[in-house]
Amino acid sequence: MSKLLCYIFCLLCFSSSIASARDFVAGFEDIPLMDGLEQIDSADISFGNEETRFIEAQLQAPDGCTFANVQKFYQETLPQLGWSGEEKNATLSKFRRENDILEIAKIGNSPLKISISLKNRN
Repeated sequence: MSKLLCYIFCLLCFSSSIASARDFVAGFEDIPLMDGLEQIDSADISFGNEETRFIEAQLQAPDGCTFANVQKFYQETLPQLGWSGEEKNATLSKFRRENDILEIAKIGNSPLKISISLKNRN
């Protein structure tokens, strides 16, 4: 019984610690959607096969949200999901997990638009 309670407690802690994300980016298995960001469905791209794949989604941020806010959210959240930070500058954050590379890039200013892409290293 105590193992079950411990498991439930850990599960609750983990699920609440994924910053304040309520949803995941459509088309991605486990990339949380930061509160306030909206996915631009008409801009989604996805193709690949068993050996390689490429997925891209575009997001729009509300007024007052900066790319630095977005970077901070994903730098705090993605390591909990197994991603490690690889590179960061003013317009790009790059993460790696196993054979996948995840890039979060600033692609527009007014309003702030962000591209999230996932590709294999192969």
